[in-house]
Order: sequence, then C-alpha cells, then structure tokens
Amino acid sequence: MHARVSASPDWALELDGVTKSYGSNPALVDGTFTVKRGEIFGLLGPNGAGKTTLVEILLGIKHRDGGTVKVMGVDPEAAPRQIRELISGQLQISPFQDKIRVHELLDLFASLYPHPRDVHELLDLVGLAAKKQAFYERLSGGQKQRLALALALVGDTDLVILDEPTTGLDAQIRRELHAVILELSRLGKTILLTTHYIEEAEKLCARVAILFRGRVHAVDTPQALIARYTEGENLEVTLDRAITPEELVQLKARFSVVVSGADDRPVYRLHGNQGERLLVELVLYLSQQGIGLTEARIRRPSLEEAYLTITGSRIDA
Repeated sequence: MHARVSASPDWALELDGVTKSYGSNPALVDGTFTVKRGEIFGLLGPNGAGKTTLVEILLGIKHRDGGTVKVMGVDPEAAPRQIRELISGQLQISPFQDKIRVHELLDLFASLYPHPRDVHELLDLVGLAAKKQAFYERLSGGQKQRLALALALVGDTDLVILDEPTTGLDAQIRRELHAVILELSRLGKTILLTTHYIEEAEKLCARVAILFRGRVHAVDTPQALIARYTEGENLEVTLDRAITPEELVQLKARFSVVVSGADDRPVYRLHGNQGERLLVELVLYLSQQGIGLTEARIRRPSLEEAYLTITGSRIDA
C-alpha cells in the first residue's frame, strides 16, 4: 500500500487514486504519483498498462472516473482553458494533413497560445530547420516524431507530456530525441515521459513510476528501485578451457554458478553481493586448480531486473 499524495508548491503533477474504465474493462485502477517541478519523470509500463489513458486524462481529452488530479495546482476538469496554458503534450498517434507544410503546422499551433515559442528556434532545437518547407507526407518517421515534439513545445508551457515519443524509431534517431529531451530539461521544463523502453527510462528519468495493469506499483529513482528490488551482482567469466563435470561440482560447492553459452566456449555466471570481491575469490581459486581466466565482466543489477521483481512479468511479455 503506497502513501497518498498531498498538495505542495513543489509538485508539477499530483495524482491520487485516479481510475478510469471503459464499460466493464478497467484501464486505470489506481494512478497515484507526484512529479516534481523541473524533473524528467518516467511512466514505465508495457502496452496496455494504462499510460496513454492517464496522459489523456491529464491533457483533458478524457474524464476520469475517480481520484484527484492537480496540474500545477489546477484540476484539469475544473479549469480546462487554464490547463491548456499550463501543459502541452505529444501523443503516440498525431495524424496531420499530408499537404500541410512543416512551418504551416507549427504556425497553426503557435496561434493557439498567448505566448508561443519562436518557430524557427523550435525547428533548430529538433533538427528540422532544413525541412520547414517540406510537406508532412514527405517526412520520415523520425522527422514526424521530431515535429510532434516541436508541436508539443510550441506553447512554451512549463509542463510537457511525451507519450511514447521514440516508439518504432531506430537507435540513432532515438538517441537524437533523447538529446532533445535532455536539453528541454536543462531549459527548466518539467517532462512526463511515458515509455516501455526500460533503458530509456533508466537513462533519462530522475524518477520512475512502474505502471502495470492500471496500477502504479512503485515510484522512486531508478537507482533506488534497483537497490530495493534486486540483490547482489553477477560475474560473467570465460576460462581458458571448459572445466570437467567434476570441476564444476567443486566450483558450485564454493560459488553460486550458472553455465550458459556454447559447449566449446561456456560462460560461467557467478552471483554474489560484490562483483569485485567475487572476482578476487574466483581468481585465487582458479589459480589453485591450474585453470586460466580469459575474460571477466561484472554485471550490476538493472532496472529491468527490478521491474521483473515488482510486476512478476517482463515488460515485453
């Protein structure tokens, strides 16, 4: 049972017990978390976890069934016009007319806000200055995602919501968008980022909420979640020869060992509290047995392992 949230001037978002169902199907069972002003906050969960439903509630697109929501201290359902000046967002699906030009689309969105950002500045920020005269239909998938990000920023709001902004993009374009998101944070923006990419959440987010089957199960920094929900470290080694079954029995008597890889080049994975200490003990033992160590790698616990412990399921399952 997690703690309820309380109002504070430090919070950009405050959600407490938010629920939403479609008929008899619950999309959100308990959305409870807070987002600090100025931080990149990740909402991490698989497809169907309720991330987009929650985003649409925050943006005022959908009504919640229960719970409370405060955006910069304002309830989006009580003051929808004010919310549009406080928050902007980029949704997973952003269909636009094929024959509209990039700068025309940005100019149109800019006209909706009292104090929009300079369109040319935005095009530079997202790397689309050379495409300002291009028709929307001529943009690549990555360029469309960058344009969607620019449209989310044109209102110059303090809070920006990005719903799965890098889904379906190749690794290079994803890295480029990561750089833009980090630059936004340096400019003082508060960012709510929904994602099902664990590495993305671990890299970008100051704090993360684990959303699974419509319920927020844990909220903390990636490092704190790893420390709380994982144990020990793994040492992966290859030896100068495959050890015999008898030697493996002796090794397992001293260490927690799992063998993987090809028969002619097996990888031995040892588990313990400290990888460095484990490596020293292993080297001493192997030298006594006349076995050489050819390669070693300490693998520390990841947010993916913490996620598995928290939800009991892999995010791509």
